[in-house]
Amino acid sequence: MNEGFMSRLYSPDDPTLSGSRVTGSPRFDTPRAAEFVELLRGQLPTKTFRHCLSVAEFMLTFHEEAGISREQAVNAGLLHDLCKAMKPAELNVAVEAHGLELTERQLDSPALLHGPVAAAVCEADLGIADPDVLDAIFWHTTGRPDWNAVGLALYLADFAEPLRTLGQAAEAREVLREEGFRAAVVYATKMKLDYVARQFTVDPTSAAFGNWVAEKWNG
Repeated sequence: MNEGFMSRLYSPDDPTLSGSRVTGSPRFDTPRAAEFVELLRGQLPTKTFRHCLSVAEFMLTFHEEAGISREQAVNAGLLHDLCKAMKPAELNVAVEAHGLELTERQLDSPALLHGPVAAAVCEADLGIADPDVLDAIFWHTTGRPDWNAVGLALYLADFAEPLRTLGQAAEAREVLREEGFRAAVVYATKMKLDYVARQFTVDPTSAAFGNWVAEKWNG
């Protein structure tokens, strides 16, 4: 999965973001949230830091409909891009250090490594034990068939959080408001994969995820 699409959807300098709640220090009421926010603040560029805060906040707006807890929403949303700023060589070292078993496509694509590495770091270094949160973080770039509710919620929020102000992201938020969580997941998945298919070679796991969503969730 190429990340160019997500970058095009994100407009950190858009004047409409002035006064956004994520430009300051949002308050999360779940255990360890403040710790995680400070960890991200020291580890990520401002753009990615604000994105993570916004994803977590956005997930809280629909977590009940998605069938996940507030803590799952906050932890997955905050920590999914924990390792996004790592260089490809650093990611490769982390893959080896954590003994991650990945596909050749993942190993050949640095953009696909930050999720698996973040999941490993969350488990080993931060003590995150919720398997659904760890799985959501691991697969958040591509999705996967038979995914859990935390993963689906994170995939949608990563695509459509309010700092992503362009085109399909805004439409996904509208679908969520008007038609609900399931329809928004279907829409976000289709839009993301359609774009990638026009520009790049789609990751096989992404393609399988798209087919699963279309078969299980459409209609």
